[in-house]
Amino acid sequence: MMKETKGSLKAYFIAVGILGILLSIGEIYLNPDILIIIFSSIGLVISGFFIYFGFQMYDYLDNYPKKLINFVVIILGLRGALYLIAGQLIHLIVVILLGWYLIHNIKKLSKEDSSEKGNKNQKD
Repeated sequence: MMKETKGSLKAYFIAVGILGILLSIGEIYLNPDILIIIFSSIGLVISGFFIYFGFQMYDYLDNYPKKLINFVVIILGLRGALYLIAGQLIHLIVVILLGWYLIHNIKKLSKEDSSEKGNKNQKD
């Protein structure tokens, strides 16, 4: 399995945000139906949050990892519910695995940081 770092997690969040913005704009451009516009606008907001959390990743991992985990759970939970309703079981499984992977690494990286702080304080 890959070794996740704070930098790679930050890059992942920023990349997902940028791709989400591009996809949402593309959907609006290709099919300017009112429902597409509404859902794509929601996608733009969610993508903006991914970019925000990406740029603030170090601060959130150090001080607010629970907020990061809650964001991932809410977003992937909504996405998973949509896949469940649509009967797309493979997509649902991928979302569940992705959610587990992200939450596991957020917890691990935030614990590594707090243990490094504890070791630094013990040395001082």
